[in-house]
Amino acid sequence: MIAYVSILSVLLLLVLAVVCVDAWRFLGTLAGRFHIGRWQDRRAWQEALARTAAAWTRRMPAVPKRDQGRRILWEMARGTYADAAIQGWQAAGLFLGLHAYAADRKDEALKERLCRSLEEHELVKNCLAVPEPERWEADRLLLDYAVLEAGCRGADRVAEASAALLESLRTEAGTLAYRRRQPGVRYVDTIGLACPLAASCAARTGKEEYWNLAVKQVEEYDMALLPGSSFPAHGFEMERGYPLGLYDWSRGLGWYALGLCELYRLMARHGRPEADGMARRILELAEELLPLQKKNGGFGWMVARPESVFESSGTALLGLLLLAAFRISGEKRFLKAAFRAEKALMGVTRRDGVLDMCQGDTKGIGMYSDVWNLMPFAQGMALRLGVELNGEEGKA
Repeated sequence: MIAYVSILSVLLLLVLAVVCVDAWRFLGTLAGRFHIGRWQDRRAWQEALARTAAAWTRRMPAVPKRDQGRRILWEMARGTYADAAIQGWQAAGLFLGLHAYAADRKDEALKERLCRSLEEHELVKNCLAVPEPERWEADRLLLDYAVLEAGCRGADRVAEASAALLESLRTEAGTLAYRRRQPGVRYVDTIGLACPLAASCAARTGKEEYWNLAVKQVEEYDMALLPGSSFPAHGFEMERGYPLGLYDWSRGLGWYALGLCELYRLMARHGRPEADGMARRILELAEELLPLQKKNGGFGWMVARPESVFESSGTALLGLLLLAAFRISGEKRFLKAAFRAEKALMGVTRRDGVLDMCQGDTKGIGMYSDVWNLMPFAQGMALRLGVELNGEEGKA
């Protein structure tokens, strides 16, 4: 009888612990949204974003693998709460944003801290310690790019490992698969994750083949553009050219935009003739996006559907594209749209500097999340948009 009561007591305590964790997370989100979006000063907003982002470099919140907000403690105990694969690009966005912030504020101490954090990051150390590129997927490529962009110690070793990973993902078509088990399917995510790294490796190593890889990866995706449009499908099946998923998924457009913008910047810096093709794509996409901005300046998770829920990660990335379009063309309407996107992001930032309303992790093509919460990647991209707009104040 005593043993039975003891077992029952332990089970009740476990159930209570699971319920308390669920309630704590739910109430924490509600409390964080109290007085949300009351930011008026751009610089103060950026400082709040940066404080939160810097704290997350030490302990980054995980983006849940599933949408359900119940039995969180149980999911953690089973190891199914978060997917390790996405932590690489989550950290990459965070570090890229903080690196831009440190450069804008001329904060050398912060730059040094960021480099140390990147050098000590588990994914970076593991990649260098065990040089087996087949262990890794495309998700981590943007983190390697962040290391190269920051100019960290050991960047040459990272570039070497990155080149090996790119080669391991290369298919018979000469371009990169997002998943090795799907060599005949392309995802728009790869444009943003892999192309900047390929270009950075080309610039660092002098190998022409990586410039060619980045360009071919983008040009190959022209098959997946909506006819008469610059919107890419989430994915496409290469053999028959079938589009897969949505054309106007906000973060998907954002991945495409990030790849184009980073390629244009690197190619222009190194005098590459391919920069003109990237510039053309940037301007065409920016032109098509202008009439789709919401009244608050942001973009919905489906950008072509006016009633779709506002989404922060896509808004930050598309804001960067609009800024790039202004710098290419000099047309102020693009700059005004980029400032409006920033204003929308300020409107969904909590009092403690946490950017809210980020769509959760996508489960697969056509399987989009219905969760809206924080996301370290979006936190960094919003910060990057803000500090890059600092240099354009007074021009709009």
